[in-house]
Amino acid sequence: MTSSSLSKLSDLGIKSPVADAFAQIQWDSLSTLKLTAQETALLRMAETNPMDYTLADSRDASMYARVLLKLLAEANTAGAGAGEVSKITTDTAVTMTKDDALKLLESDPLGIVAHYALTKLLDILATLQGGVKGVTIASVFYVGKEGVLVDQWKALLRCLNKGGKGDIFAQKVAALCLTKILVTACPSQRAAAQSADGKPARPIQYASAIEPLEAITAWIVSQLKNASGTLVAICTPALKVLMDAPETRNLFCKSGGIKYMSRQLRVGSKAKNLATTADKKKMGQASVQQLYEISFCMWILTYELNRSAAIRADFSKDSLAVSALVDLVSVAPREKVVRVALSCLRNLATCVADETEPVSGNGTVPPGPTITGTTFLSEMIACGLMKAIDHLRDRQFTDPDLVDDVNTLHKLLQENYKEMSRWEVYKNEVESGHLQWGSTHTEAFFKENARMMEGTDGDFHLLKVLITLLSNSRDEEVAAIACYDIGEFVRHYPNGRAIAKRLGAKELVMALIEHENPELQRHALQCVSKIMVHNWEHVK
Repeated sequence: MTSSSLSKLSDLGIKSPVADAFAQIQWDSLSTLKLTAQETALLRMAETNPMDYTLADSRDASMYARVLLKLLAEANTAGAGAGEVSKITTDTAVTMTKDDALKLLESDPLGIVAHYALTKLLDILATLQGGVKGVTIASVFYVGKEGVLVDQWKALLRCLNKGGKGDIFAQKVAALCLTKILVTACPSQRAAAQSADGKPARPIQYASAIEPLEAITAWIVSQLKNASGTLVAICTPALKVLMDAPETRNLFCKSGGIKYMSRQLRVGSKAKNLATTADKKKMGQASVQQLYEISFCMWILTYELNRSAAIRADFSKDSLAVSALVDLVSVAPREKVVRVALSCLRNLATCVADETEPVSGNGTVPPGPTITGTTFLSEMIACGLMKAIDHLRDRQFTDPDLVDDVNTLHKLLQENYKEMSRWEVYKNEVESGHLQWGSTHTEAFFKENARMMEGTDGDFHLLKVLITLLSNSRDEEVAAIACYDIGEFVRHYPNGRAIAKRLGAKELVMALIEHENPELQRHALQCVSKIMVHNWEHVK
C-alpha cells in the first residue's frame, strides 16, 4: 500500500493496527483465497500505482473493488475460525508493533488479508468522493444497465456479524464502507449528483440497496442499544454517513434509533457529571468527541421534525431526547457539544406540524395529541433547562450562533412557563423523571394539589411514576425527591397511606433507609414514617 493511501486513512482517524504487514503479503501462497492469475496481477498492479490511477478506468475500478470484496469473503469463510474475522483483538491492537504485525502475518495471514481488503476499500471510497473524472461510487459498486448493487456486498455484512469477537477495526471499517456504498443509491443522492455537474447521474436500482440498507441500519441501532463506552465509536462513522440522506434518516428513526441515541448521550453526560477529576482525565477527549458526534447526528435528524409526525413522536417519547440534550447543556463537557445540543433544542422548540406532511407507514398519523414545539418546551421546562440557560447567559461566548440559540431558548421557555400552571409544571417534571428541588416539592404545594395526583383516569399515574423512580433512577437526588413527594401525598390525600402501600411504595422506600447517601437515607426514613404514622406533624 502506498504511503499516501495510509496517510489519507490516518487523517480519517482509521488505520489498521497491522498495516505494516500489508506489503509482505504473498498472494501466490494463499491458495484458500481462490484468486485467478488476472486477479493477482490486478492486486500487484494496484500496489505499485496511486489509487486515483488505479481507478481511472471505470471497468478496472469495478473489477478491482470486486476482487477486494472477494478477498474479504474468502478470508472470512476460511479465516481465523471461532467466528472471528481475525485474531486481532482490542487489547492486542493497542500495543501492536511492526514486529508483532509481521509475526501475525505468519500465524493469521487471512486476518491480515481481511484488514488489507477493508483498508483498500475505504481508500477507494475516499478517493472517489474526492473526485475521479468519469468514475463514481455508483459506477464502481452498481453494475449493469439498471445499476444493480454488486452481490459481493454481503462480505461486508458478514464481516460485521463475524467481527463481533473484538476486532474493532474490521467492524468499524466494514460498517463505514457498506454505508457509504448504500447511501449512494438513495434517490435524493442521485438527484444531488446529477445537479452537481449538470450531467445525468448513472442510473441505480434503489430497490437493490433497500434490504442491505435495512440490515446496516439495524446493526447500527443494535450497537447504540448494546455497546457502551468507547465501543460505541465502532458505529459512529457509519452513523454519520447514514445521516446524509433523508431516506436513511427516516429509516434510522423507524428502527428506534432516536431512543438509543438519546440513551447514549444521557449515559455519556451522566458519566461526565459524576466522574471524579481523575476519571474525567481518563475519559479524555475521545468520549467528548463521541458525545459531539452523536449529538451532531441528532441535530441533523431534527431537520426532519417539520416533515414527519412520526419523527416528532419518536423525539417526544418518554422525554428521552430532551432529557439527554438538557443533561449535555447542564454538564457542558465542551463548548462544541453545548453548541450542537442547543441547536437541537432550538429546532425541537420551534418545530411545527405540517398539515401536508406524509402519513406514517401504516397510512395514519401516530395516535395521540399533535406534537409541536410547545410540547418540547414543556419537556425542557420539566427537565430543568431554564436553570441551565440562565447559567449559560452569564457566560461569555464568542460564537454568535450559540449566543442567539441561548437567547431564543430563554425567550421561548419564559413565554411557555408563564402559560403553564404549577400543577402542569409538576406533572411534566415527574413524567420526565428529571426531578429537581423547587416550589413544587413543598408542603404547601401538596396541601393544594394532593387530589390532583388521582389523575384524569383515577389511576394515580404520577404516584406510580414516583414509585418507579425509587428503584429505576440512578440519580440519588431524584430518588430523595421522590421519597419526599410520596410522603407528602400520603399526608395530604385521604387514605393516601393505603394507596401508597398497595402500589408497593413502602417496601421500596424501606430499602433506601440503609442507603449510603445520608440525604437520601434521611428522606427515605421520613417517608416511611409518614406512611406508618398517622399524626406525622406531632412526630415532627
